[in-house]
Amino acid sequence: MTLRELIRTRRTPQPTTQYVDRHVVGTPEELATLMALATDRGLLVFASAPVQVPGDPTRFRRYLRLRAS
Repeated sequence: MTLRELIRTRRTPQPTTQYVDRHVVGTPEELATLMALATDRGLLVFASAPVQVPGDPTRFRRYLRLRAS
């Protein structure tokens, strides 16, 4: 690494945003409450569509990506 590349690297630090990936399971009301809280606090980055849990028609699974900080 040349001195110029090293200086450029130090001037532009890597992004510090870290993410947490979670699969959550619950009733539609529980998932709606969780999504509302995450959205209000600015933590929600991505949410998948709800997928019904096999064998239990009242529970759904969602994949969430949340900001860690």
